[in-house]
Amino acid sequence: MTSSNLRQSCLWIHHYTGLVMAGFLFVAGLTGSLLAFHEELDHRFNQDLAYIEAMQNPQLPIATLHDRVVSAYPQYAFSSMPTSIEAERSAVFSVDRVRGLAANNQSNARFQEVYVHPYTGDIIGTRDRDEWTWRKTMWKVFWLHRELLLGDIGKLLLGIISLIWTLNCFIGFYLTFPRKVTNKKPKLNQHHPLKKRASFITRWLPAWKIRTRTNTFKLNYDLHHAFGLWLWVILFIIAWSSVGFNLPQFYQPVMQAVVGLEYQGERQANLQQPNANTASGRQVSRTEMGTSIEAVKNEVADIDTVDVVNKAHSIAYLSEQAEIATQSQGISVQQLLGIRWIEDESEWQLRFKTNKDIGKKGGASSITVNAKTGSVERVNFGYQNSSFGSQTNHWLSTLHMGHISLGFGHLLYQVFLALVGLAVSVLSVTGVYLWYKGKKRRHKSAQSKTIKKDKRVASIL
Repeated sequence: MTSSNLRQSCLWIHHYTGLVMAGFLFVAGLTGSLLAFHEELDHRFNQDLAYIEAMQNPQLPIATLHDRVVSAYPQYAFSSMPTSIEAERSAVFSVDRVRGLAANNQSNARFQEVYVHPYTGDIIGTRDRDEWTWRKTMWKVFWLHRELLLGDIGKLLLGIISLIWTLNCFIGFYLTFPRKVTNKKPKLNQHHPLKKRASFITRWLPAWKIRTRTNTFKLNYDLHHAFGLWLWVILFIIAWSSVGFNLPQFYQPVMQAVVGLEYQGERQANLQQPNANTASGRQVSRTEMGTSIEAVKNEVADIDTVDVVNKAHSIAYLSEQAEIATQSQGISVQQLLGIRWIEDESEWQLRFKTNKDIGKKGGASSITVNAKTGSVERVNFGYQNSSFGSQTNHWLSTLHMGHISLGFGHLLYQVFLALVGLAVSVLSVTGVYLWYKGKKRRHKSAQSKTIKKDKRVASIL
């Protein structure tokens, strides 16, 4: 296949796959822009539950608030707790999701979240994310973005679109290259000497620019090319990570072959065979945790019947152990993410982010202690427990969802991600416009050729 034929084939594929994707990517881009500020917007839509007026008296302990919720709704399980509550925010407790066989024998909860006043302990209200009400707007935006509000069918459809989009990233990038100039024998002219041909970079540079003083077609052409080039890396990351979210049966084998991503089953097998002397599955010994365990035990008369680590001081105790564990590794705790009770093992587990972890979801660290004895059972450092393939996978998902950095850095990335979402919508609109104008031009050219042909035939006759 010659270079010209290859370009024409790629152009045809880019045009028509782009038309197929345009509507989906337009919706995904707009909803993605909103989801970059999901938490902030969700609180605004849900402000009658999410916000309270700060009071002079101190907040009640989180364990006490949790007890109020458990007492109010004994038919549900609430195994997780927040680790801190902002001054003007409600405390939010989530109902445990029931999975596996148990889900078949238990009806769905009437709500997923309970909001509690942190100063009085009063139940402010509950929220069911499945309802079509104003306060659930951002969750509907999320499910529209995630699966088009169509469940598994929508998820599969978006997975296929994401796969096409990923391939189109490379095709579109190739099409921005300057056309190959055919080598024709130049006409010699002593008054106009032969000019030296410009370099590839010089001829490619206009594709990165947006002309301001131009017509509508050229403006759309420039926007399509420039946005696609300047944002190519993040667009590819979003496209490919979308395949991972929606089409794992294709994503996982490719990632395994390219970066060595382990399947879930392989990861579980590795976790079940830890090596205390290696980074993966590393367990921090009781000695490393300090003498605080013994101090707590001395205050308890009978550790066989009373938990050394109970709900009341679980957050303080585990956060202290997390600090000790991270300091022993030369790192630090940046943020506590949440604590949960593991009923089957009678353990408390705290998730936290260190200065070396990737994001606040996948790739975060955790520490688990035995409630009866207070001994540290496991310390999993996110940055150590991941292979190169897993870290790559964490980076892809973290960059896609915006769960990266803290404070001002996080805000900047949220703004950037929102702008990228808008750029995806712009690429969809400009792509359809360019296809339409090109089709109209080709149709006009075909009509012109037909008229000329008819005139020639008429003149002969």
